[in-house]
Parts: sequence; C-alpha cells; structure tokens
Amino acid sequence: MMKKTILFSLLFIGIFSAVTWGAYQKQEKEVLKSHMENEYQRAFHEINYQMDLLHDQIGSALAMNAGKNLTPALTEVWRLTSLIHSDIGHLPLGLLPFNEMEGFLTNIGNFSYQTAVRDLNSSPMTDDEYEKLETLYSQSEQLQNELRGIQEKVLADNLEWLELESLLATGDHIKNNSVIDGFRKVDKSVKGYAIETFVMTEQETAEIRRKQLSHIDGKELTEQEAVKKVKDFTGVNKDQKMQVSKSLDGANYPFYSLSWESEDGNQSNMDVTVKGGYPLYFLNNRKVGEETVSLYDAGEKAAEFLEKQGFDDVVLENSRQDNGIAMLTFIRLIEPQNVYVNSDSIHIKVALDDGEVIGFLGMDYLQNGEDRDVGEPSLSEEEAIELLHSKFSVEESRLAIIRDEMGDEVLCREFIGTLGEDTYRIFINGETGQEEKVEKL
Repeated sequence: MMKKTILFSLLFIGIFSAVTWGAYQKQEKEVLKSHMENEYQRAFHEINYQMDLLHDQIGSALAMNAGKNLTPALTEVWRLTSLIHSDIGHLPLGLLPFNEMEGFLTNIGNFSYQTAVRDLNSSPMTDDEYEKLETLYSQSEQLQNELRGIQEKVLADNLEWLELESLLATGDHIKNNSVIDGFRKVDKSVKGYAIETFVMTEQETAEIRRKQLSHIDGKELTEQEAVKKVKDFTGVNKDQKMQVSKSLDGANYPFYSLSWESEDGNQSNMDVTVKGGYPLYFLNNRKVGEETVSLYDAGEKAAEFLEKQGFDDVVLENSRQDNGIAMLTFIRLIEPQNVYVNSDSIHIKVALDDGEVIGFLGMDYLQNGEDRDVGEPSLSEEEAIELLHSKFSVEESRLAIIRDEMGDEVLCREFIGTLGEDTYRIFINGETGQEEKVEKL
C-alpha cells in the first residue's frame, strides 16, 4: 500500500511539474511574441515619424543661406537617414521589399554628409547640388505620403506584424495583401528616385574606373606571354612549369592567375592583368632562415627590384620587420615638384635571410596611377605652420597628395612632429588651410 502511495505521489508530482513547465514555457513564448510584435510596431511607426522629420529638415536646408549655417542642417539630414536605417533593421528585412529604400537613404546620407564636412564658406554648394537637394525634397515628400498610406492601412486593419511575417515566410495569401503591395510600390518608386537623382558625376565615374583598372593600356597577353611576364618578374627558372587560369568573364579587370611549386616544395602565386601584363600580386610561401640582411639593406634591395621592374617613380615610405621578413611600403613621388602621393602605394616583402623579394602588392599603385597636374599650393609652408597647434614641434615638412573624407584628392602641406611625448603626422590643405587629417605615429 505504501509503495502504491509513493508511486501515485511521484506520478502526480511529475504530471504537475510537466503541466507547470508547459504553462511557463507558453507564458514565456507569449511574452517573447509580445516583445517582438511591440518592437516591429515601434520600428514601423518610428520610420514614418523620422521620414516626416527628414522631409522637413531637407526643406529647412533649402531655405537657409549658403555658408556655415548649412553644415548643421545637412548633418541632421545625415543623422535622420541613419536613424531610419536603424529602424528598418528592426523589421523582418529578409522578407519585406526594402532594398531600394535602403540604397536611396544611403545615397541621401552620403550626399548630405559629404557636403556638410567641407568648408561651405570657401566652397559653397553649387547650383547642381541645390537642384539635387530640391529634387530630394520633392521625392522625400512623395515617399512620406506613400508610407503614411501604408500606416493608415496598418492601423485600420489592426495589423499584427508577426502574422504578416508568417505569411511572407510561407508565401500564403500575399498576392493581394494591401500592406505588402504598399511596400512594393514604395520600393519601386524609390528605385526610380535613385536612378533620377543619383546619376554618377564624372568624378565618381572616374573613381570607379580607377578601381576597375580600366584605364590601363597595353596589348592583351596570351597565356604563354603571361607566363613569360611572371618568370621575368620573379626570376624563376625558365623551365619552371606553371598552372595558369584566367578570371571569369565580366570581371572588372581581366587577369591571369599563375601558380607553381619549386623543386624544394615552396608554393608561389602571382596575378597579372591581361591587358599590359601589369603585376597585381605575388607571394612566395617559403620558410625564412636566419637573418643575415639588415632592414636598411632590405629596403635598398626592394628599391633596386622595383626600378628593374619599371617602378622608377616610387620611394620608400615606411618599413618594419616581422619574423625574419621586411615589410616595406613605397609611394609615388611626383617630380620635379617633389610631391608624395600616399594613395599610390606598393607593398613589398623581403626575406631577411638572403634579401629575396618574396611578396608584392601593386593594386593601389595601379588603381590610382593616373597622370596628375600638380600646381603650387596657395598656402606657403610658413602660413601652414601658423595654423598648427602652438605646442606642436615641426620636425619634417613636405608636399603630399591625400584623399579627403569625400574621396577627393587634395594637395596638402604635410608636417611630422611632436606634441608632448607623442609623434604626429598632420596634413593641412594647401588651398584652404583646413586640417585634413591627423595621424598618430
């Protein structure tokens, strides 16, 4: 009898525990669903509210006089696009058609930020930029009205986002869903806005062209000619067998990729452009023995190697060593003005056991390597020094071309010096006197 009582007690406790745990799990699930639903609702209504503010802020920027007053207004436009992006990220993005809207907001944000960060007193907005801003004002109003229409449907139908997410995931009953149709209409409209408003300027097109290496000249190489180019560059035995493959059709810049294994088992790889056979990348994966070459001598050997390969307009910018390998960076030097171009860089690896070049990366040099018409900066060296911090002690000075925050090349006065116990590199715009960049060395 006692055994039966104990058995029934344990059974009762087990059933009670299971029921209690099930109820707890159900409650937790409901709490989670409620939290997700509230988050979706909040994000959607915030998008509408922020879009209203964005439209108003663009209008405010249009009404302002040119100059420094525009900077905070355009910065606020950029901030609002970031907030809308954040709220979009809290909706079921993988299912809702928001791709075009996100891209459009990115373009608005980039335009407003790039305009805001420049000195609008010395370089005010152009007529084309004002026209673009007026177009954005009109387009944001249309987008605002379409989102309001969706919001009205959501409120009228007492829409639950979790239910909508489930329908989108399964594909059930969404063909005639007014909310989904509304989002699709918005995305289609925004795609039209982007095409109409953000046509690439010549400068932007040139930037992409540089990145694609489409400006490179030269005849197209056959596989055999590419092999000869690589052997001449690396100095490997003429009888060395190499595997050759070509980049897929549609590549931004067609190239040959070659690989080979030396007699001692070391694997090497190199890429060269199909047009002209320019070296893009080379790496010899071999073990490095005991160091016998100094870092200075490695720099000298790398410079000789580059000059032999036709890179006679570069100078050593910085060097360091790591695990028996010298890591060297060379940059372009424009003569006779003696202007250093930081973005036109070549990276070299030299083995410190015998001074052999075992690594090369020339993409940056080739991408940016167009002829430049470099004039004298308006700002003298003395005038630029006056703009530096009073406690900054100048040790070196030179002219340099860098890219500013908008990606444009600017001619600067470059200063290296100390402030306290730290060393800095400071770039002062040679035309405007603006402090373009500060680097701690």
